[in-house]
Amino acid sequence: MAEEMVPNPRHAQLLELLKEVQSRAHEVGQAYQGIYAAMQSAKVWTGPTASKWTNEVADRHHRLAQLVRQMTHAIEDELHRHPAMVTRSQAELIRHQLTGRP
Repeated sequence: MAEEMVPNPRHAQLLELLKEVQSRAHEVGQAYQGIYAAMQSAKVWTGPTASKWTNEVADRHHRLAQLVRQMTHAIEDELHRHPAMVTRSQAELIRHQLTGRP
């Protein structure tokens, strides 16, 4: 008789992490928006140094968005490597590996 299939703890953990990253993506995407908009208005600070700093803020904003996309893709790739369902004994082994207990 085949062993009962149960949810894979690793898959569940990765799915939870992916949901958390996705829920924070909008927040991260807005991180520099206020600063950038204020600097673009030229009401806060003007001149060559202000322009350079505004460009740096824009670069950081784009870099942060890129990092969020990379994290999301990395988690999705890892998620695809782990089946949603495993045998009960496999689930126990995975749980032990995740907790570091023998």
